[in-house]
Amino acid sequence: MVSLEENETKVMEWIDDHFAMKEIEIEDFPFFPHGKLIRDENGETMVVFWCVIYGRVDYRLQEA
Repeated sequence: MVSLEENETKVMEWIDDHFAMKEIEIEDFPFFPHGKLIRDENGETMVVFWCVIYGRVDYRLQEA
């Protein structure tokens, strides 16, 4: 069984793989499991989190 800490690590690894870490701000976003709110230089946001249904990292982009 995968521990909760491992899921948190997978979320952070996904973010590191997809973004230049120096160009974004990351905040905890507890409305989603291991949720992280990401804000870029333009102020656009997205949420990255652990999807308990599919057992993987998932995300939602800011709606315009």
